[in-house]
Amino acid sequence: MSVQLACGACGKSLEAGDRGRPRRYCSRACQARAYRARRAETPADAPEGDDSAPHLTVERIVRAGIAIADAEGLDALSMRRVAMDLGASTMSLYRHVASKDDLVALMVEAAIADVPLPDSAPRDWRHGLERAAYRDWDLYHRHPWILPRVMVTTRAYFSPALAADSESAFSAFDGLDIEPADAFRYMFMFASYVQGVALTYVGDVEAERQSAIAMKQGTKASDHVQSPLFEPGAYPRLAPAMRAGADPWDLDALFASGLAGVLDGIAVDLARRGIDAGASCCSGALCESCRGWQESRGLSREY
Repeated sequence: MSVQLACGACGKSLEAGDRGRPRRYCSRACQARAYRARRAETPADAPEGDDSAPHLTVERIVRAGIAIADAEGLDALSMRRVAMDLGASTMSLYRHVASKDDLVALMVEAAIADVPLPDSAPRDWRHGLERAAYRDWDLYHRHPWILPRVMVTTRAYFSPALAADSESAFSAFDGLDIEPADAFRYMFMFASYVQGVALTYVGDVEAERQSAIAMKQGTKASDHVQSPLFEPGAYPRLAPAMRAGADPWDLDALFASGLAGVLDGIAVDLARRGIDAGASCCSGALCESCRGWQESRGLSREY
């Protein structure tokens, strides 16, 4: 006996898949609509004597958690701290969010969903990956805590927003007639580069945070100004290169330059396989579309 499935948001009939878990929504739009509804759900009545509970919602708890993690890192996050910032009792939070792990999962979902996906198809594969790279670069700047604790892992971590983000990035390969395994290989190389450079940025954020804490506590942070690296003649190859390319560090420029190299490598591999990859967006200077994307986020530079 077959069971007719229906979308959990709009009620539209769904076709059962051949394998895997049954679908719950007919489209990503319905999936996002259902998620927003869950986040804004009306809180249950507070227990007697708890005057702080009525103002709590999942949305407020998640946003408070994101604010803490953005400002102080994920290590500072706890249910008690969130409750304190919201002026509520810790136990009242558990009526809306089951655990800290569940809270972090909701925070990831909300943070990714806050950065909108492109509303148009990419012009070609290179343009698609370029857009995906700067979208993620923006995300890691907004929320550095996402990267080391959640995103950089080979373990499966399911999130509707993260899955939609990855689906959008993979759409860059539409029309190239490449095998799924090759698409995965290219995407792994691409994502490893983006996340690797972003980890450098995240490390700087954490170092600055620790330095600020040390100053508050009256202790002296480590001083790298008098590094032996810059003593005359100590490192005749390394020191000049560091002074020329990383003094001071300009991660935005280095990121753009390295990304172009990664995409060039994919282009060469596609050509070696005899695959017609079409026109190349952003080969050399950034195209008008991608430069405009950067300008809208304050990341504009001439490369």
